Amino acid sequence: MNSTLKKLTATVAVAGALTVGAVGVAGSAFAADSTSGSTSGSSSGGAATSQTTRHPGVRAEVRKGAFKIVIDTLGVSKDDLKAALKGGQSISQYATSLGKSPQTLTDALTKAANDRIDQALANGKIDQTRADTMKSKVSARVDHFLNRTWGQKAAAASGASA
Repeated sequence: MNSTLKKLTATVAVAGALTVGAVGVAGSAFAADSTSGSTSGSSSGGAATSQTTRHPGVRAEVRKGAFKIVIDTLGVSKDDLKAALKGGQSISQYATSLGKSPQTLTDALTKAANDRIDQALANGKIDQTRADTMKSKVSARVDHFLNRTWGQKAAAASGASA
């Protein structure tokens, strides 16, 4: 009797886990499908929030790759770039302070982004419509990345504790 109860409990637990996993996968697929067909009238703030909660690892990898391109293009160390950004400079301001053109960074980041989109299209990861949508947003996102001041939170935290 005791082993029958254990088998029943194990079966219910496995079935529950599979059901929750299937619902999670289906929910993710539905969410991904519903956002890819969204209208252009939706606010970008909502899209950023849903992407952050769904794909924080992907966003971190994209950001890491972008910083690598900036470091390689400017010919600086990671620590030097980090210090400048924590000091409140944008990447464009830092490039200008080094005597380099921010347009060089814009071109390098735009080319890298478009190459990755083309690669995803060629590999069948996205369709042509999605690729066109993504490419239409590259310029604005690169501009935001280069002109954002990254050290705001660090500067505010150190000022509040002083």
